Amino acid sequence: MSSKLYVEDTTIKGRKEEIDIKVNRIVKLLEAENLDALYLNRQANFSWITAGSVNVVTICTEDGVASILVTKDGKRYAITDQVEAQRMKEEQQLEDLGFEVISQAWYERRNEEFIRKIVGSLEKVGSDIYFSNTKMIQDKINPLRYSLTYNEICRYQYLGDSMSEALEAYLKTVKPGMTEYEITGGVANALWPRQIGQVLFLVAADERILNHRHAIPTTNKLKKCLMVSCNGRYKGFITTTTRMVYFGNPPPSLLKNYDDTAEVECRMIAATKPGVDELVPHLAGKEAYKELGHEEMYYKHHQGGPQGYYNREYLVSELKHGITQVNECYCYNPVISGAKTEDAFIAMDSGPLFITKPFSFPKIVKTIDHITMERPGMLVID
Repeated sequence: MSSKLYVEDTTIKGRKEEIDIKVNRIVKLLEAENLDALYLNRQANFSWITAGSVNVVTICTEDGVASILVTKDGKRYAITDQVEAQRMKEEQQLEDLGFEVISQAWYERRNEEFIRKIVGSLEKVGSDIYFSNTKMIQDKINPLRYSLTYNEICRYQYLGDSMSEALEAYLKTVKPGMTEYEITGGVANALWPRQIGQVLFLVAADERILNHRHAIPTTNKLKKCLMVSCNGRYKGFITTTTRMVYFGNPPPSLLKNYDDTAEVECRMIAATKPGVDELVPHLAGKEAYKELGHEEMYYKHHQGGPQGYYNREYLVSELKHGITQVNECYCYNPVISGAKTEDAFIAMDSGPLFITKPFSFPKIVKTIDHITMERPGMLVID
């Protein structure tokens, strides 16, 4: 399915309609939990409830510089300080989106006071962080984000298309002798002009691909083989992808392992359907490893799971799994001895809609259960 079918409504009206859908979900949660309001401070939840606004300043923390309060009668407030208030109004458009912006001096800590004036007792307020006497219910909040709205699918498609295209175009310019740090900087330089910030880089060359599952970049210089895994963020959404490049003639065993990872991934994707337990695709992947002769690889690395405003909402396993919601995004990441494939997709009633996908890289086409999928091949440069 083409991403061109999805055109985001970026008007204030369109964004407010998206927010209304999410406020209705919150109100139902408040009723179920016998609470009067919900207090949201985490960066992921802020972007979710504001339809793509951001409260991020420092990327090394999960909390943001503005918080949202939604009451059981649907009223919406944004609580921040004078350092951020004007920017939240002008650039993040919170007032236009229906949030009353409440500000304070940078040295004050009046959030509790503001909430009490609006709601009353903090004990009747749910929260996504541990804050005063509010009730921490992050585990109940998370599922509210899983089923994506139409506009969210549009934003996600922009992120996936832009990141895939820019990453692949840059990787074609990489040369042996470059350090992993240099390559990391090049990827960042390719993504920032598209409004895509980075929240994770795994860049491994040659022997480090085999030695480390999570190979953060080092001064190691590229000789023949390169693996880049990137997590990019746009308007709160995060997506993940992996691409591989080989200079010269790759060993047949490496190409076989790469194709096998794509086979494992595609079997998992084909089995991921709305209303189906996540354990079904997970076990399909586990069985595929065994059938293809790589049974031990299942135990060496996690297999991924749902994603959205986090690079993974959680890792699916036989101990942790739920029911796939309509329009829920997933990303699986099988690894087999020097090879890895990884692209995100949305589980729709009509089938998987890929978020990241091959653009200029070679393609591997696989058909499983009548679902045809184009997966990126390894880019071989003579």
